[in-house]
This record gives sequence, C-alpha cells and structure tokens, in this order.
Amino acid sequence: MTTADRADPASPGMADPASEGIAAQRDQQDQSERAAMRAFVQRCEVRLSTIHRVATALLSGAGILVLLPALERDAVISVVRGLLDGPLDLTRGLLIAAVLLSIVLAMVLLWMVVLQLTRFYFHANHIRRGDTETFTPRFTLTSLRLPIDELGPDATAEYETLFRSAQNMELLVPNNQRARSRIDRQLAAYPALAADQNGTDRARADALLELAAARRRPLLEEVVKIELGMARHVLRMQVVVLRYVKALLVVVVTVLANFVAAAAVAGQIRLTTTDLLWIAATFAIWSPATILVVTAPVRWLENLLQAEGALDSTVRDDPEFTHLEDVATYISLVAWVASMVALILIGVDNDLSTRAQIGAAIVGFGSATMLAVTMFLWRGHSRPSTRDDAAPQTPNGGM
Repeated sequence: MTTADRADPASPGMADPASEGIAAQRDQQDQSERAAMRAFVQRCEVRLSTIHRVATALLSGAGILVLLPALERDAVISVVRGLLDGPLDLTRGLLIAAVLLSIVLAMVLLWMVVLQLTRFYFHANHIRRGDTETFTPRFTLTSLRLPIDELGPDATAEYETLFRSAQNMELLVPNNQRARSRIDRQLAAYPALAADQNGTDRARADALLELAAARRRPLLEEVVKIELGMARHVLRMQVVVLRYVKALLVVVVTVLANFVAAAAVAGQIRLTTTDLLWIAATFAIWSPATILVVTAPVRWLENLLQAEGALDSTVRDDPEFTHLEDVATYISLVAWVASMVALILIGVDNDLSTRAQIGAAIVGFGSATMLAVTMFLWRGHSRPSTRDDAAPQTPNGGM
C-alpha cells in the first residue's frame, strides 16, 4: 500500500474531495488525457478478468483431481494390501514406504499448488491510524470506487449524500443488532479499525470499506495502482501455472508407476519373490523419472529463452520457480533409496534365477544412471556463454 493509500483525502471524516488541489490537478489534465486513462483502466479490467479465469481453471484441479482418486482407490490399495499380506520383513517395509511416499508426494504437490493459488487470491492490506497499524488480509481484486476527481463540486456533494444515506448504508451494515454485533466482533480483531469505532453504522461501514481496500483516488493514481497490481498478478500467476504443470506431470508418472505395481500384484493373496522384484524395480525407475519430469518445465523455459537469443539462463536459480521441484526431488530421493535397498535385499535373501538376476542388475544400473543424469539436470549448470564465444569465427582473423 502506498502512502497515498494510507492518507487518502477521500477517506471519510477527512477533507472535502472537491478541494483546490484536486481541482487544479483536474484542470491540468485535458479531456483527451482523461479519456485515455479511462480506456486504459477498462483494458486492465479485461486483462485482470482473463488472469482470474486462468486461476479459476487451475483451482478446479483439472487433471490432478481426476487422476488422484483412481490412483488411491485401486492401484495403491491393492499394492499395499498385497505387501501387508504375509510376514512383514524389512524388504516389504521398504516397498510399502516407497509406495506411500509416491502418494505423499502427489498430495504434497497438490497442497503446494492450492497454497500458491490462495496466495494469488489474497494479500496484505496495511491500515494505519495514528500510532496504531494493522495488516489485514484482503482479496487480490480491490473494491472499486469512483475516482475522486471525476465529479464537480455539486455532483460530489450529492454523491456523498447518497453514499451516506441510511438506505444505501444497509447494504454494508444491515439494520439489526445481530448483524452489528457480528461486524463489531470482526473489526475487534484489527486494532487500527477498532480504534475508530464509536458505535455508529457509519463508522462500521467505513471500517468495512477499509477491509475491502475500497478508497477513492484521483483517476491518475488509479491508473498507477492498477499498473502495479497487474504486475503482481502476472508474477504470481506464472508461478501458479508452473507449479500446476509440475504437479500434473508428477501425478501422471505416479499413476503409471502404481498401475504397473498393481499389475504385478494382480489380486494375488500372497506375493512371490518375482512380484516383489517387480514392485521394487518399478519404484526404482519411478524415482528418477519423477525428478526428470518435475524439473522439465524449468528446462523448457530455459530452452525457450535460448531459442529467443539468450546466451545463458538462470531460471533454475529463481526460488519462486524451483521450490516445488526441490521438495519433489528430496521426497523422490528417499523413495529411491528405499526401493534400491529393497531391490538389493531381494537379490541377497532369495535364490533368484539367472534371468531375474540379470533383470535386477539392469534395473539397478539403469536406475542409478537415470538418477545421476536427473541430478545433473536438477543441479548442474553449464558454463555461461559469452559474446566472444558466441561470435562466429572467420578465417584470417576476420579479414
């Protein structure tokens, strides 16, 4: 919130909006300038509406909420039930841990997407009253009020009369004691707002307008406010979209892995050593595959920048873009250790056929190789290019 927001001359109880300063500012702006500002504000409102439609589509969960029920209801339950049916040794315990970690990972990523969406829709509203200040949450779209310099003195006076009429005031403060008590309890949570209360409906309405960040501003200040708000919307929305894409990719890979593990169980009452080997191999491959897909969107962005002419990209160093993939990678690494140890124990504790031994060795080597590659893609950085390196070389020193 700007200083102008906190000391708005249009706030109730302060100076008349039709002051000499506002009149002078209005005279300096000809009609064409004001028409251009109004048109710009309208364009911004359309753009904000488009951004919020994107957020609404992601808030519905789309593909993630479609895949998760199928994952938990059938595949995971059958695999865990098969592993629990029989003596619970270290190998089975590690496999159960790997299966559960895959579900935990999917739920954690969904949680992080919803968390970022919540932060997109809300942010802080800073209110000061003398030495008292309060931060309140408010919806990311502020309540709109007519710019303070749009009306002349006569229309402004009529506007204030209508705005403070009892009939219109009831839209914010219903004319009954129960509603007033509810509003008073809400305002009591915010000291700066509670300090202004004198028991009147007008004071309650003024406080509720502050909670909604509804303030009258000059038209030019409204333009500046909406420009800054637009930048905040775009920055937060790109993080939301990127998190959603990563979560969706991880859920798809997890669904496939659990379906393969469920196929190995296939409704059997008791699992054989081969079945356990299949489950261990599945999650040994799933872990590096998860790291690969969760880090892919950032690499796609880097490739996009390089295709547009960038010699180097530091997108992977942006914590806003990579926080989710860091969490997913750490959980996947724990699941990889559990599945690889189980794979080794199966080979050591059981008399496997030559074919099974070769298969387990191939899976173990392939999984370790995939993990090394994905870890390099996650943390590895190529040497930054320079303009000299990128410049084409010509014979004879360029002559």
